[in-house]
Amino acid sequence: MQKMFKDYGDIVEFRLVYINEAHAADGRSMPRIGKDLGIFEHNNYGERCQVAERLLSDKKLTIPTIIDGMDNKVSEAYKAHPDRIFIVRSDGKIAIAAARGPRGFAPAIAQTAEWLADFKKTGKEPSTSKNAPDG
Repeated sequence: MQKMFKDYGDIVEFRLVYINEAHAADGRSMPRIGKDLGIFEHNNYGERCQVAERLLSDKKLTIPTIIDGMDNKVSEAYKAHPDRIFIVRSDGKIAIAAARGPRGFAPAIAQTAEWLADFKKTGKEPSTSKNAPDG
């Protein structure tokens, strides 16, 4: 994602949205990662912000980031847990809606790179994808 941000940030807006932690030591999914990193379920917004800042720093990400509230409204609205990629066209239509979770991430990266390359080459937003958000 960071490379795409660097390559295409001049023609589109990128936003990373940090949602509830997918790998918390006291969570249901892959708690070993959370234990190794000392990451637990967020008890308040300050804790969520600290973990998000740590992620950005550790991964050397410079993508503008929004942090979902403790009500998890963004995560729920986009069915984003544990991760998901969307491209929203300037007309508000969804161009790419990746499948949820790890199975959808790699294909969405490839599809997103293709969409962005086409947009940069033609100067016109490609049409919407046949992929519709699930849920």
